[in-house]
Amino acid sequence: MVQVQILSGRLAGGKLEAARFPIQVGRLDSCHWVLDEPGVWDRHCEIELSGEDLIVRALPNALVLVNDQKVDQTPLRNGDLITLGAARLRFGFSPVHQHGQRTRETLTWLALAALCFAQIALVYKLID
Repeated sequence: MVQVQILSGRLAGGKLEAARFPIQVGRLDSCHWVLDEPGVWDRHCEIELSGEDLIVRALPNALVLVNDQKVDQTPLRNGDLITLGAARLRFGFSPVHQHGQRTRETLTWLALAALCFAQIALVYKLID
């Protein structure tokens, strides 16, 4: 999952997350990430998946800075600083949460134990 930390503006300290692409960023309520800040256009930019890269693409006439460099389109890296008007965002990936494997491991050991007991029972049946 992708997230940005909002560093400036009315929503400073907040986070925006998304798991599907493309992500539209702008002032309109129809955008995935809504930033109602000075200098942010109705539809300011998009973040889309291209191969293995996440690409930020400025929409026509919108100013997008990545690490204080003006870009029309560029790949994003973890920790990049994105500036859209007065809004400053820190791009990153959400922490990965690993589910416990205890249940799966327990079921595997129980299946192996049942298989061993079944083989022992078969050997005793064949001997008799």
